Amino acid sequence: MNDVTQQFQAVQGMMRVPAAAVEKNVRCFWNIQYNVLDSMEKFANGWFERRHVGTHAALEAAQRMCKAQTPVDLTREYQDWISGAFQRLMADGYACQQLVGSFTGSIQDTELQRFEKSTRYRKAA
Repeated sequence: MNDVTQQFQAVQGMMRVPAAAVEKNVRCFWNIQYNVLDSMEKFANGWFERRHVGTHAALEAAQRMCKAQTPVDLTREYQDWISGAFQRLMADGYACQQLVGSFTGSIQDTELQRFEKSTRYRKAA
């Protein structure tokens, strides 16, 4: 072997990542993907459930408004409906906050582990 080949093989050896580290990174990546998909599914299912409840509530409110005898009755029915709509909107916001929190939690855990590893490496060196 010539000197260039030996140098190339030495550089290759230094850059080689242990299989255990690669396996751990792959497992971590796919666990995060799994958690993200679960969180998105939970969010979407809740959103659709709230839309179904809202549609049903709007239909009932419209029927009651049509039967209202006075403007006061009409206004009360409208206010009841809008109150429920606002509660569902707030639930959407909370669910969105939970979704974003689960994303950042997964990413933050990974970044924290990397930071701790790099800190330990620097202290050991």
